[in-house]
Amino acid sequence: MKVLVMGGTEFVSSSLAKHLISKGYTVDIFTRGIKEIKYEGIRKHLKGDRKLIEDLERNLSDESYDYVFDISAYVKDDVKKLIKALNRDNLKRYVFCSSGAVYIPSEKTISEDFTRGENYNWSSYGYDKKEAEDYLFEMWEIEKFPITIFRPTYIYGEENNLYREAYLFDRISEGLAVPIPSGNKKTQFIHISDLVKVFESAIKIEKSIGQAYNVTHTDIITWNTLVNIVMGVVNKKVNTVEVDEEKENINTREYFPFRNVTYVLDTKKAEEHGLYMPKLTLPEGMELAYNYYYKNKPKLKDIRMNKIEAVLNSMKYID
Repeated sequence: MKVLVMGGTEFVSSSLAKHLISKGYTVDIFTRGIKEIKYEGIRKHLKGDRKLIEDLERNLSDESYDYVFDISAYVKDDVKKLIKALNRDNLKRYVFCSSGAVYIPSEKTISEDFTRGENYNWSSYGYDKKEAEDYLFEMWEIEKFPITIFRPTYIYGEENNLYREAYLFDRISEGLAVPIPSGNKKTQFIHISDLVKVFESAIKIEKSIGQAYNVTHTDIITWNTLVNIVMGVVNKKVNTVEVDEEKENINTREYFPFRNVTYVLDTKKAEEHGLYMPKLTLPEGMELAYNYYYKNKPKLKDIRMNKIEAVLNSMKYID
């Protein structure tokens, strides 16, 4: 079975490509060709700018795929151009990686039929993904273009290029206090190895065609729980300092790697349709992520998180 992965060098797309290769699929990847490929087994590395229809057509006009996994599309136009360039003769499925950020803000557990739209917590990211979804749903309705859409929560694990769990590993390993948002917001996580298994499982289930699914581990996590889990994995205790953001006049992302919003998704639909269900609990997944971190010492940063020490100083906290 011949597969195209749009992406192939960053966290999710490279993990997916490696997983599919390990399962015996013939895998091509499409990237700009800027970053080094650090794994083996791909058939072709197609190089171009996916935003340019001429680059897509140049690479894809002579190719035919059974499955396409679109990990690198962020806006409707990305999807529209790719579909136009694809040879659809043998295409059995187009899997689109969307996001739970497509839903409007809510403190409730959200199922797939919840309202999608503007969500100020995610800036334009969520709405752009929502518009891409709308186009795909239209393609399904009008042409029966065989789509499956996934809406993950926070993804973590080995080779994560975002400064999220690695930030906590850094602080805790160095014995530094971790400022966390006050309140009791709840969220969910999914380990990368579970996510790619969910993606693969969809192409084996006909019922998933034309469907969108929430995807996450069902455990619901608070920020205190998250930091305590990471301290257990690192085997080191540090102080946590709860930040009253209104009082301190500070935005969460200036000192913390996640948004301080309730972000909880219902995954019953995926379970009922027979898709693979995530199994790794957060402690188990963080253990794997930390082992990778400890061995490889990744150097990551997030320029938005530039007030960590300032907020601790403002609260008169001293390590």
